[in-house]
Amino acid sequence: MKKRFHRKDVTDIMDSAARTYNEFNYNRHMEELRRLYKGAFDYAIASGPHKWSHVHCPQRRYRLMTTNVAECINSCLKFARQLPMMTLAEFIRNMLQKWFHDRHAVARSMRHQLTDAAHLVILKRVEKFNYMTVNPVDWNIFSVKLKGNQWTINLHLKTCTCNKFQMDHFPCSHALPSVRYMRCYS
Repeated sequence: MKKRFHRKDVTDIMDSAARTYNEFNYNRHMEELRRLYKGAFDYAIASGPHKWSHVHCPQRRYRLMTTNVAECINSCLKFARQLPMMTLAEFIRNMLQKWFHDRHAVARSMRHQLTDAAHLVILKRVEKFNYMTVNPVDWNIFSVKLKGNQWTINLHLKTCTCNKFQMDHFPCSHALPSVRYMRCYS
């Protein structure tokens, strides 16, 4: 979108539509895009929302916006592609070897059971949950309220009506106070 349309307002709306977790907000962003720039809207729809939007993606993304490993590796080989074949193969071997070594070193130095990035996401979500009201429906289902909004969480199925829990496979900010409630009263 950035390369094709060169408009920040268009890319901001597309980013919001791509990252939203529910159909209502997706439709709202896409309608805004349609009104703002019909050509960009048509392009986005023609490219297939299942390829770029969280809410329409059939695969698990775990908070990632791309699932294409080849796309990631191609970007790393941008300049190395001009090398002779054997030199390119050696470059790729060295690059992957370094990646595995570096990731292993990071994993060994972890201070939590989660990665540092996952831990930070949880900490951000924990900040919000002190202001939420939790009402149990049964041992697995909870109703969580905040400022007039309400979500239903099923801890057994790992779902929330916000859709973040089931789409990211990571507890949303509504599931966390439900877990705390369950631990305090069980």
